[in-house]
Amino acid sequence: MPVRLLSIGSFFSLLALVLFGSAQAQEKTGPRLMVVVSVDQFCQDYLIRFQDNFPEDTKQSFFRNVLQNGAFYANCHHAHAITITAPGHSVQLTGAYPGTTGVIENDWFDRATGKIRYCVSDPLVEIIGITGGKPMSPRVLLVDTVGDRLKLANSQSKVFGVAIKDRASILMSGHRADCAFWMEKNQWVTSTYYRSDLPGYFRNMNDAKAVEQFRGQTWELLLPKEKYHNQQFADDNVHENPPSGWTAAFPHAMAKAGEMTADKYGDHVLFSPFGNDYTLLAARTVIENEKLGADDAPDLLTINFSSNDYVGHAFGPLSLEVEDITYRTDRQLAGFVKYLDEQVGAGKWTLALTADHGVAPIPELVAERPQVGERTLPAKRNPIGDSKVIKETLEKLLRQEIKVKELQDPKTKNVILDLDSNQVYLNYDHPNLKANHLVQARELIRDWLLRQNYVAAAYTREELLAGGDARLLAKMRLSFNPQRSGDVQYCYTPYSIPGVSGAKPRGTTHGSPWHYDTHVPMLLIGNSIVTGKYERRISPAFLAPTASRLLGVDSPGGCQEDPLLEALTPKAKF
Repeated sequence: MPVRLLSIGSFFSLLALVLFGSAQAQEKTGPRLMVVVSVDQFCQDYLIRFQDNFPEDTKQSFFRNVLQNGAFYANCHHAHAITITAPGHSVQLTGAYPGTTGVIENDWFDRATGKIRYCVSDPLVEIIGITGGKPMSPRVLLVDTVGDRLKLANSQSKVFGVAIKDRASILMSGHRADCAFWMEKNQWVTSTYYRSDLPGYFRNMNDAKAVEQFRGQTWELLLPKEKYHNQQFADDNVHENPPSGWTAAFPHAMAKAGEMTADKYGDHVLFSPFGNDYTLLAARTVIENEKLGADDAPDLLTINFSSNDYVGHAFGPLSLEVEDITYRTDRQLAGFVKYLDEQVGAGKWTLALTADHGVAPIPELVAERPQVGERTLPAKRNPIGDSKVIKETLEKLLRQEIKVKELQDPKTKNVILDLDSNQVYLNYDHPNLKANHLVQARELIRDWLLRQNYVAAAYTREELLAGGDARLLAKMRLSFNPQRSGDVQYCYTPYSIPGVSGAKPRGTTHGSPWHYDTHVPMLLIGNSIVTGKYERRISPAFLAPTASRLLGVDSPGGCQEDPLLEALTPKAKF
């Protein structure tokens, strides 16, 4: 029989079918579920100092598993200066920095209302799950997230966020998420921004008071005490800040039934590894009830381990508590990986882990002199004094130098509207702060700050908008948003931290551009990930374009970084 030749049209039709089928087959090889875990206040330093105590068995140790079977970035640093929780979470899945996302701090002075604005508060919505809660939504976020791109590309894809902290769950999951869940008053909640009711599976957890399951348990050291590295300071010391009912020393007993109010017991959960256990229980509940990863449409789940942050603030990075919760986090994540294999299917998921910031050591611990002649670090708490006193000092300085008159109108009475540990806001309505006087006022504040001990840098609005090549200035610029930031932005020297008016000088915090606050992990494991340890300098913003590639969508609109292509298999690079 003669061979029949295909017409040109038939040939291209057949070729298109082959290519389409090949593309479909390739697309289905990507992860069915992408999980992004942000461990709140998790320093890369912990993976360096504590690694010898991670189990050798990769089934028991998540971090050991990533080292052997995943992608490990040892030089990941937040690139912005004000390393607070909300900015850190806004970066991870937008690929943009706070100056672009608009999430410059957890709270900032809002010129429109004349009040302090909490990052995700939203009076246009209502809380769901409790009565009288605080309404929240992602409307503050000026850019989209990976989840938003995924929802636009595929209406069948699902996007959820789970965290104890509202700002973590909301800012990681984005505007178009199916839902973000967080905890308030020991209950799982959401808001009418997402839906009109709380899902039955969370109503059941709330009604059953599932969080009460940890009452009467005790947080004890996981390993023999002699194996711990953080033993240079006494376990029970006056500089740590445990929650009510606990001392600073191990063990830490959870309140028994009837011993404490629900709120104070809830603090015990938050300030312990049990908070992460409860978060993972919620995450598994969402996966199972929403059937995440169960079909061909890829899904995204964001999870925040908030308890690491509470423990770090209270006890500091050189405590037994922080070291122990690190070991427990390692094992909790190893168990979650096993769960993903069983629930979603081995080879059908990808997990990425990073952090919103690190933390400074407790300044009194690293500055004290236990023995004569012992060297110390130049650390100080609240180095330039009470914020109210500073505000009064600067107010007086401006009145003297630029002849500002005090006016009776409440709107124009003060020259300085607000001052926090990073920024100073001037009153644009004041008639004596017009034209050059406004610039002069900024320069006077900057120069006064630079004369203070322990102030490392201060920049005016003009300097931040003009830019520069210095790395510290570049970090400060990435935290600056023209509409929301102040007139002068500043930071303290390394190891010095701000204080809170009226509070006891205990515990520690974060928020600086220094190494201990910026250096965080970037780990990837699972579908489409190339095993290796990578040393090039990146930031958590690189996660957004990388997750987008894995999910088969374009990067978010405000994304400023490129995907980590060296960590992706060829099928994820199309």
